[in-house]
Amino acid sequence: MDENHNTIFSAMPEPTLHMIGAGFCGTVWAASTSGSAYKREDGGPFRSLENDFNMHRRVIQSIQEFSRFHQARYAITPQVQVPDCDRFIPATDRAWWESNLRSFPQGYTACNILQSQRIPHFHEVTRRLLTERYCPPQRVDDIMRSEPNKDCLIRPYLGRRRVRRQSQTSSQFRGFSLRNFPLHADQMEDLNIPPEYREHYARIMARTLAVMHWIGHIDGSDIEFVLALPNSGKKRDIDVFSNVLGEHSVWVLDFNCCRDMSIDEEGVRRAVTAFWCNDPFYPRPVMDPTLWDAFRSEYLQSSEAALGLFNHAEAEQKRPLLQLFVDLIEHEAYQKYGPQQNHAKED
Repeated sequence: MDENHNTIFSAMPEPTLHMIGAGFCGTVWAASTSGSAYKREDGGPFRSLENDFNMHRRVIQSIQEFSRFHQARYAITPQVQVPDCDRFIPATDRAWWESNLRSFPQGYTACNILQSQRIPHFHEVTRRLLTERYCPPQRVDDIMRSEPNKDCLIRPYLGRRRVRRQSQTSSQFRGFSLRNFPLHADQMEDLNIPPEYREHYARIMARTLAVMHWIGHIDGSDIEFVLALPNSGKKRDIDVFSNVLGEHSVWVLDFNCCRDMSIDEEGVRRAVTAFWCNDPFYPRPVMDPTLWDAFRSEYLQSSEAALGLFNHAEAEQKRPLLQLFVDLIEHEAYQKYGPQQNHAKED
């Protein structure tokens, strides 16, 4: 760690942090709606923010490497947004903690922390749309006034439909929250998000996985995709959507469970396991053939493009594995779902 940078940071007055999220790895804190977010390693065991930091950096570097190489050859869209990854702050960094522990509520102690960019949340108009559509009516006002529910990010679940469709009535689920709001495939249809937008979400996820697999050599385990406002004031090669949800982009985050992916059949099988064990962001073969075809096509195309970064021998070693990834997913889908289409949910 750069000592001078640490001194400058520590000398800055830091407003009191407030919790904006919590997961198995730990809690996430921020001082404002922009700037930095601080993820604390205070959750379950076997999670490592140091690994999160290292994998996060590798993902950013892999996407940048892919974009630079293909800028003159391909359109760089569809492109995902990745939060800036600032630094890993260990629990043993006494200088930082002596200056900044007071920013957390009383009773919190030093632990490993990952400092990264805070993803900008949706505006009130989008929050109200989701709340009035899917929240029990008697809770709408409370949800809209709630400070935690202002931290609204949307998880696009292209690979899952709700058991019962409720396009005209609000959900009776009383645990309603706008934090990491799960937007299922059938809800996207209910909201009249055009099919081409949903297919584009799928292509962005596919390209992200392709770059992680074949440039970063990362299995993609337990990563998360969210819809959120795009970066403001930064020129980046990203896709910005404008539909009923308002202006937004697709972001990818949470890399603490990612592991190295070996470039062989074993590595591909590891990546396939990660695909199925993750939350249902990715479209499923059989369940939604159109979305899956968009994902499949983009994954293979982007993977093949990524091979251009390697010499002939390395590219030839990897090329058969690209097809193996989608073949194994399709094989497992046929075993899982059978030949029927439009299943209501996953088993």
